[in-house]
Amino acid sequence: MLMPTKIIQPVDSLFSISAFVLKVLSDNKLNIDEIHVKVNKIYHKEVSLEKIMLSLNFLYMISKVRIDNETITINI
Repeated sequence: MLMPTKIIQPVDSLFSISAFVLKVLSDNKLNIDEIHVKVNKIYHKEVSLEKIMLSLNFLYMISKVRIDNETITINI
């Protein structure tokens, strides 16, 4: 997991990227590709698809998102 360290800045950590993923998902249901595009529009630098997947896995493990037929929504 990409946690903040001496090398990885807190803004570039998985926790920060996960917050932006939740912000993007607050509007509607999206698939992974749409999340990737929208996060890259609002994040301060390019985020790889791998990091988006890791953040979605993290959010799923802590029960913040739900997956239904390849669409991802916030779990309320």
